[in-house]
Amino acid sequence: MSDKLSITLLGAPQIVLNGRSLHFRSVKVEALLAYLATSGMLHDRAELAALLWAESDNKRARGALRYTLSLIKKELGDGYLIINRRQVGMDPEANWAADVVQMRQLLGPALEPGNGLVDEAVPDIEKGVDLYQADFLQGFTLRDSDSFNEWAAIQGEALRRDLATALKRLVAYHQEQQHWDTAVTYAHRWLNLDPLNEPAHRQLMQLYAESGEWTAVHNQYQALTDLLEKELDVSPQPETTALYQQLCSEREAAAVSAIPQTELSPDQRSRHVLMAKMRRFWIDSQLVPLQQEQTFIKLKLEFVNELIDHPWADVLNTEQTSNAANIYHAFRNADRALLILGAPGAGKTISLIQLTQYLLSMAAEDENQPVPVILNLSGWAGKQMSIAAWAAEELVAKYQIPRRIGRRWLAEDKLLFLLDGLDEMPVESIADCIAAVNIYRKTYGLTDMVVCCRQAVFETAVTSQNSRLQLNGAVLIRPLTTAQIQQHAPLALAKTLFKDETLLEMAQSPLNLNMMQTVFNGSNGTSHESKPFTHSSFFDKYIQQMVQRQAEKESEPIASSDLSNQLSWLAQQMRRHNQSIFLIEQLQPSWFENKRWQWAYLLGTHVMLPAVLGTLIMWSFVQLIGINPPFIEINFLTEFAALFGITHSPVKQLFALFCLNFFAGLLSTIATGLFFLWRRRRGDENHIDYRLGWLQLLVTGVIVWAAVTLPLLTTDAFVLALFLGGMAAFGLILTFGGISYGQSFQTEIRVRGAVKWSWHSAFLLGAIGAAASLLWSGIIWLRDPTAVAASQNLLNIGLLFFLLGGLSDKRPETKNRPNEGMRIAGLNGLKAMLVVAIPALVLTAVTVNLASGLYTGIMLGVFAGTVHGFNDLFKHSIVRLLLWRKRQTPLNYQHLLDYAANCVLLQRVGGGYTFRHRLLQDHFANK
Repeated sequence: MSDKLSITLLGAPQIVLNGRSLHFRSVKVEALLAYLATSGMLHDRAELAALLWAESDNKRARGALRYTLSLIKKELGDGYLIINRRQVGMDPEANWAADVVQMRQLLGPALEPGNGLVDEAVPDIEKGVDLYQADFLQGFTLRDSDSFNEWAAIQGEALRRDLATALKRLVAYHQEQQHWDTAVTYAHRWLNLDPLNEPAHRQLMQLYAESGEWTAVHNQYQALTDLLEKELDVSPQPETTALYQQLCSEREAAAVSAIPQTELSPDQRSRHVLMAKMRRFWIDSQLVPLQQEQTFIKLKLEFVNELIDHPWADVLNTEQTSNAANIYHAFRNADRALLILGAPGAGKTISLIQLTQYLLSMAAEDENQPVPVILNLSGWAGKQMSIAAWAAEELVAKYQIPRRIGRRWLAEDKLLFLLDGLDEMPVESIADCIAAVNIYRKTYGLTDMVVCCRQAVFETAVTSQNSRLQLNGAVLIRPLTTAQIQQHAPLALAKTLFKDETLLEMAQSPLNLNMMQTVFNGSNGTSHESKPFTHSSFFDKYIQQMVQRQAEKESEPIASSDLSNQLSWLAQQMRRHNQSIFLIEQLQPSWFENKRWQWAYLLGTHVMLPAVLGTLIMWSFVQLIGINPPFIEINFLTEFAALFGITHSPVKQLFALFCLNFFAGLLSTIATGLFFLWRRRRGDENHIDYRLGWLQLLVTGVIVWAAVTLPLLTTDAFVLALFLGGMAAFGLILTFGGISYGQSFQTEIRVRGAVKWSWHSAFLLGAIGAAASLLWSGIIWLRDPTAVAASQNLLNIGLLFFLLGGLSDKRPETKNRPNEGMRIAGLNGLKAMLVVAIPALVLTAVTVNLASGLYTGIMLGVFAGTVHGFNDLFKHSIVRLLLWRKRQTPLNYQHLLDYAANCVLLQRVGGGYTFRHRLLQDHFANK
C-alpha cells in the first residue's frame, strides 16, 4: 500500500503523511506546499523564490528555495514533488490530496451556469460545502512576504465566493423541494459568510415564511435592521422592506385562511377585520411608500425617562438608560409602555406606524397578543370621558368596530392603544387627558400603551402643571444631524442649505427636508428668494408647486384659490373640533358656526323628519284599524281637516296627521333646545352623560305623547288616544334615541356598523312586540268582544318585532371608502325595511287581507328602515345641503378631497383624510 499525503488548507495548514502530522522547521515549507497544491501546476524556481523571499536578492532567495525543498524531501521523500533545474510542482500521479482541490471539484456543478441543480449533483455539492469548515489558511501569514499574503487573500476570497454561490444554489434547490430545515441551514451558512448580505437575509425571510415560522420572519428583518444601523447607519434596501411588507400581508391572510370562515368566531372575524384595516390604513398607505424610497431617513432616538412618572423610579435608576437603536428597541426597553417625543415634523407619527407594523406581525403570529390600534387623542378634548369609553366610540367611528365588541376587548385587554396627537388638543385639556390616561392604565392593570406628543408641549405640561404620564419609558426623536442632511439632500440643495442658517435649521426636520427637495426640484435648482425665508412662505411655495403639478395632469383641474379656500375652512374646522382625521360621514351640525344654520338643521331633522315619517306610519295604522274589525275611525282627523276646508278622505287624514306630527316634533325640538341651553349654561354641553340623555329622551317622549294624546282626547276614546300617543312617543324614542341623547344634538349623527342578525335581540324585542299586540288586542276586544283578530294580531306583531329586533346588532365592516358610514346607514335602512316589510306584507295579507298587508308593510318597513339608518342618512344629507348652500363644501366633496390628496396636500387614511402633516394643517388653518 503506497504512502498517502493529505494537505489541509481550509483553516490552519496541516500536512499529514500516513496519518502522522508533520512539523517543519520553517513555515516557508507549509507556504510552499500550500501554493503548489492549490495551483496543481509546475512553477518556475524564480517565481517561487520571488513569492516567498521577496525581500532577499535573487541568489539568497534561490538558496532559500533549495533549502526548503530539501526539508520537504527529507520528510516526504521523492514521490510527491516534481523538481528539476527550472521548475517545481506537485506530482499529479502521486497519492496526495488537498481539501481545497477536492472542494473545487465537488462544487463544480454548482458553479456552472444554469437555472437549477440536478438531483445527481446535489450530494457531491453538499460534500464540497461540508469541506469548508474554516477560511483558507486561517491565521497563517508570512511576515516577510506580502506577495504570498496577497495571494492567500485572493484565494480565500475566491473560495468564499464559490462557497456562497454553491450555498445559494443549494438553498434554492431545497426550497423547491420544500426541505425547509435543510434550506434554512444552508441559508444561515450563506449569511455567515457576509452578515450584511441582504439577498441572504431576504432568502431566509422567504424560507421562514414558507415554512410557517412567522415570528422568525420578523426577527430576521429586525436583526438586519439593527445590524445595518450599527455597522453602516443605514436602513434596509427598498426591496428588502418591500418583501417584509409582502410577507406580513401574507401572514395576515394566512391567519385568516388557516381557519375556515365557518369556524371563526365573531370575535376572531372582527379581530382580522381590525388588523386588515390597520395595515391598509397606516402601513400600506403611509409607511410602505416612504420605506420604498431611497430617501427614507433613519431617525436617532434618545431616552428621556426623567419626563415620565416611572412606577419603579424609587427603586431603579430609570434615567440612566442607553439610547435605543430603533423604535422597536425603545418599546421593548420601556416594557411596552412608551412615550414618544419630538419636534414638529421630527417623525413621531411615522415612528408610531413603524411600531404598529411590528406589533401587527406579532398579533398575526399569536392570537393572544393584543391588536395595535392607532387613535388620535385630539378627539378626546372637551368630552370628559374615560379613555375606555372614548376609545370604544373611536373604534366605531374610525374602524367600524361595534361598541359592544370594543368594550369587551377593552375589558379583556385585547387592544394595545397607540395614542397620537396629545399636543393637538387645547392646552388646558392636556393635563386632564394625561390624568385620564393614567387612570386607564391603573384600571386595566398598567396595560401596554404608546403615546406621542410634541416635546415642547409635553415639557410645558410637566413644568407648569406637574402632569406626567405613568409609563415605563420616554424616548426623544433627535433632529437630523448635518451629516444626515448632507447624506439625504441632493448636492445642489445641500450647498444652498449650508449657506443659510435659517434653512439649515428648518432642514433638521425630516418633513421639512422632504418638502424642501420638492420645492427645490420644482424651482429647477434655483435658490430661494432674497426676502426672509419663513415657514409660511415655504409652505406657500410648496402648495403652489404641488397644485400646479396636479393641474397639468387633470383635464378639469380645481382652481387653486377654490382648493385653498376649501382646505383652509376644513383645517379650521378640524382644529375647532380637535380632529386629525376627517371623515365625510362625521360632518355634524356643530360645523355650522352660525346658530341660525343650526336652527335650520333642527327644523329640517327634528321637526320635518318626524312629521313626514310619523305621518306615513300613523296613516298606515289609521287605514289598518279602519278596514279591519272593529272598524275604528279617528274623528279628530276629519274635524281638524274640516277647519281648513279639506274634505277629501285621504288628503284630510294626511293633512291632519302631518300637522299633528309637525306640532309634536316642534314641541320636542323646543324641549331639546332648552335642555341643551341649560347644559350649555352649566358648562357641560359636550360632556356625554347618558343619565341626562335618557332623562331628556323621557321628557321629550312625554311631550310627544301629550302633543298627540291630548288633541285626540277631545274627539276620540281615551284608550285609542292613549295608544296613538304612546305609539308616537315610542317611535320618537327609537328613531331619535340611543347614543345621540347622551350628548348635544350638534354631534348626534351616528356612524354605524353593518347590520347582522342577533337571536338574543330578536327574542327580546319579539317579547316586547307580543306584549304590545296583547294591549292592542285588548283594545279591540273592549270595542268588539266578537272580533276574532286578536290571535292573528298577536302572531303578526310579535313576529314583526322579532324581525326588527334581530337586526339590532352590528358587525364590523371590511370596506372603507370615503363616506362609507353613510353608505352603510343607507344599506342598513334598506335591508331592515325589506327584511321587515316583506314578511309583514305577506303574513298579514295571508292571515287578514291584501290591503292590510300593504299598509302593515309600509308602516313597519318605513319604521324599521328609519331606525336602522335612514334617520342618520337624512340628517347627514341636511348637513351637506346646508354646507353647500353656505358655499363651504361642494356637493361632490369626495372629488375635492381626492384632488387635494393627489396634490399631496391631504392623504387617505382608510375612508378618511388627514393633512400630510400637522404643520401643513396649521398653515391652512392660519390663512
